[in-house]
Amino acid sequence: MKRYGMRIGLCCLILLWSGSMALAEVQPLPLTGEDCIKCHFDEVKAIHSQESAHKNEITCLDCHEGHPPEGEAVIPECSNCHDPADNPHFATPDCTNCHQPHAPIVTDFDSLGEAKPVCITCHTDINRQMEEIPSAHSEQDCTACHHQHGLAEGQSDTCTDCHEKHAPELTREDCLRCHRPHQPNRYIWDQEIAPELCGACHGDLVKTFAENGAAHQENLACTDCHQAHPPREENVIPSCAQCHDPGEKAHFAMKNCTGCHNPHEPKKIDFSGVKSVRPVCLSCHPQIGKDMKKHPSAHAKQECNQCHRIHGQHLSCLDCHEGHDDSMQYGDCLKCHRPHYPMPPTFANKVQPKLCGACHETEYTAQKSDTKSKHGKLQCVYCHTSRHKVIRKCRTCHGEPHDAPLHRNFPDCHKCHGNPHHLKK
Repeated sequence: MKRYGMRIGLCCLILLWSGSMALAEVQPLPLTGEDCIKCHFDEVKAIHSQESAHKNEITCLDCHEGHPPEGEAVIPECSNCHDPADNPHFATPDCTNCHQPHAPIVTDFDSLGEAKPVCITCHTDINRQMEEIPSAHSEQDCTACHHQHGLAEGQSDTCTDCHEKHAPELTREDCLRCHRPHQPNRYIWDQEIAPELCGACHGDLVKTFAENGAAHQENLACTDCHQAHPPREENVIPSCAQCHDPGEKAHFAMKNCTGCHNPHEPKKIDFSGVKSVRPVCLSCHPQIGKDMKKHPSAHAKQECNQCHRIHGQHLSCLDCHEGHDDSMQYGDCLKCHRPHYPMPPTFANKVQPKLCGACHETEYTAQKSDTKSKHGKLQCVYCHTSRHKVIRKCRTCHGEPHDAPLHRNFPDCHKCHGNPHHLKK
């Protein structure tokens, strides 16, 4: 009986001890972040796939404060950390449409649908740029070009993925010399632009510039003058005074430079369509103006482009005037006449007597046919020096060959010796 009672007591102790052990096993133990991976491997792997603040600055338990069965399966609000008052982007609804909380950096935009309203909450400067200078780009959604967040290769399209190249040799870097992706029509040069790149669109102008650009081609690139491009208005067509200071030269103070000069071929000047060109010409050629004023003639009353249709070129005298005889050439005209003051004739060079005879036929015939004196062997300009109607005195060559009384009584040599063109001894 005694032994039976001891057995009952021992059984009771065992039951009590077993119950206490069972109660101890159901007590929840504290969890750490390392425990999460035991059940949530995919989520932990996603967190460690990116170098984001979710990986580097917080733990699983900072967001998930409880776990069933003792706690609720807590899915926190993004606004718990990302206060909408701090950044307009944080006020965007439905964060998880773009961001996966365990890998919050957006890596694929192609499945987002319309993303522009969300993108511009962070990239306000880009939105402002597109509004300032609208283009076909500003009408598209961001995902049309940007397939991933960032600027690394492959994360966005290049220009030539959508646009044909202006020239086969153009690279993306060449595109960016002129175009900004979010303002493609702005055309701002912040680096050197080779004329060949401009020639992709402006081939005729660049070819003309290369062939006839004169000092412009030797010293300037296209962008030295054209500092902007339409639709911008300022500095697109520069003022000539930007380089040609009106204070340095009277010609630079003339108005309407492009009435005569094409900037891409500035020395190839066509005056044929210019109404009044003389004041401009004289600003560069003042001596010619002085000559015409000193020696008035029909030429002095005409506009310069009557003879000079193209700068540096001129008509021949024989284009307007008949020659003194059929054998005359333009060079013969210049032996007596100066184009800007044709009268009086001046003899800068030897003039063949035959040319003089074209106007002075009687004198020419008498000198060559009738006279037997040495005068017949002289050229007309030997006596008629420098200028038309100049006549040397006999004493210039002959002195006073007779006795003094004879010269006093007969001061006019012609009374005895006759006409110099038909001289009598």
